[in-house]
Amino acid sequence: MNILKKILLVLAILVGLIVVIGLVSPSNVTLERSTVINATPSSVYEEVANLKKTNKWSPWDAIDPEGTSYVFTGPDMGVGAKKEWTSTNDEVGSGSQEVVEAIPDQKVRTELYFGGFDEPAYADFVLAETEEGTKVTWTFEGDMGSNPLYKLMGLMMESMLGPTYEEGLANLKSRVESKPTFSIEISEIDAEPINYLAIRETFDVTNPESIGPRMGEIYGQLLGYINENGVMAAGQPMSIYVDYSDTGWEADIAIPVADTGEVSDENIAAGQTAGGKVLMGVHMGDYNLLDETHKQLQAYMQFNELEANGNGYEVYVTDPTIQTDTAQWRTEVFYPIK
Repeated sequence: MNILKKILLVLAILVGLIVVIGLVSPSNVTLERSTVINATPSSVYEEVANLKKTNKWSPWDAIDPEGTSYVFTGPDMGVGAKKEWTSTNDEVGSGSQEVVEAIPDQKVRTELYFGGFDEPAYADFVLAETEEGTKVTWTFEGDMGSNPLYKLMGLMMESMLGPTYEEGLANLKSRVESKPTFSIEISEIDAEPINYLAIRETFDVTNPESIGPRMGEIYGQLLGYINENGVMAAGQPMSIYVDYSDTGWEADIAIPVADTGEVSDENIAAGQTAGGKVLMGVHMGDYNLLDETHKQLQAYMQFNELEANGNGYEVYVTDPTIQTDTAQWRTEVFYPIK
């Protein structure tokens, strides 16, 4: 009986100590970890300002990848981008993360809500250019409230959260430093479907000098039909890629129109590009160099695990009959993505 009393007394003292420590402990907790990444601030910013991309390197997203469901709302990048998650795994749980401040290439601040907690926490990424690349500082701020147990948990935040932050920064460093380098401007945007009239043609890659003149002939045919039938053109000439082979490629050589109407020429077909999310690359220069732009877009898709969602197309923004300097020719290349 005396032993039982002693055990109860020890337990009471321990509980009392926990309560006292919790009461006198600060409610605010902070954490900070840093690393240097051999890359530009803009290259790092792309990975931390886009919450879809954080899934590629965040340790928490790797805990239950199959059992966690995500909902993304708002823009892909910057203020308003939001991620919500739900998982039956206790280490993941449920919650949300939203970008509330974004200074391009300098800082991203996110607001976090975790299931069971009413007050938000905040995580910042601060980027600073150095001689070695970019110093990335990842911080955490949270208010544990007045509950003594939560405040006691806050005292252990350094040992609980610190190693995971270090793992995340190591993953981020590895991902960014292995990222392909791109010499063209690439962006993920939302695009409206484009109505067009087109003539389908197959081109021989072994005879590249014939491609330009043949495309010019087709555009002439299309413009003739448009003018004769009172159709309203609605954009720059374009090509929609249909099929590829080792010897050539098949494409719809097209002109955008406001309304295709009923086509009366059997050689001309009406079509529409895929609307929604697209990957856009900007090519500046001669059309003969477009293959390199396509290769870079395909490398971007592979690195970011993007899936195609329709035929790619090119829009020839610059009129070569007016601008004779090929270096000033602008072509926008689009790949619809899921």
